[in-house]
Amino acid sequence: MTYSYDPFGASRPRGRQSGNVVITPAEFQKMQQIVQELGARLEQELAKNKELQAGLDQQTKELHHTRQEVEIKDEALRRQSEHQKQLETEIVFVRAALAEAQERLAADPEGATWQERYARLQAEMDNLRKRWEQRSIDETAENRRRVLADMLPLADHLDLALQHQPQSDNVQVRNFVGNIDATRRAFLETLRRYGVERIEPTHQLFDPTRHEAIGQTPSADVPADHVALVTQAGYAEGDRILRPARVIVSSGPATA
Repeated sequence: MTYSYDPFGASRPRGRQSGNVVITPAEFQKMQQIVQELGARLEQELAKNKELQAGLDQQTKELHHTRQEVEIKDEALRRQSEHQKQLETEIVFVRAALAEAQERLAADPEGATWQERYARLQAEMDNLRKRWEQRSIDETAENRRRVLADMLPLADHLDLALQHQPQSDNVQVRNFVGNIDATRRAFLETLRRYGVERIEPTHQLFDPTRHEAIGQTPSADVPADHVALVTQAGYAEGDRILRPARVIVSSGPATA
């Protein structure tokens, strides 16, 4: 009877079964030695991988620092370029001013002193500043008039709502119409606080600078060339017309 080797120190009979393999103690020891060698190689490879990973991490950090340094240098170069462009622009203006001053000095027949030239230059600067201030004031006033003109259609809508109010004794309807009228009066008061006055030239002499004629009608009560009917109120801000009043002008009494 043959025996198979038990690595745990026990021996047991080996039956005559096909496929069974007999492992001798020497072979088992050799296998253990191979396993130990493979384990040692695996630990060596892992150690090498750790070293490579550490080196890669270090290179990544160095690359990151290098990239930051490059970005800082690029930003410094960009700012330096902008500053250089600004200096070049200032140099161009200074050269132009010097050339103009030289031309004026050459063309000055009286040989004015530097104090007189400085006084002239100061006067020119004051005039330039005043022109810019006036331009800013005009632009602000124009923008303000545009805003006010955009608000006028709201007053037109309230006027139309009151012109077409229903004739009813219902309390709710009366309260609704009263609210519209109160809103209209409050809005007109707001416009007056901003210097905007309403133009309602009924029965007044037609003025083409303040009125816009959209028609003509005969009237026995209104003299000729006077406003017989206002179809849309106008608005003025002081002496400036924001919107002329649209009117129908009387042609006088109708003839037979």
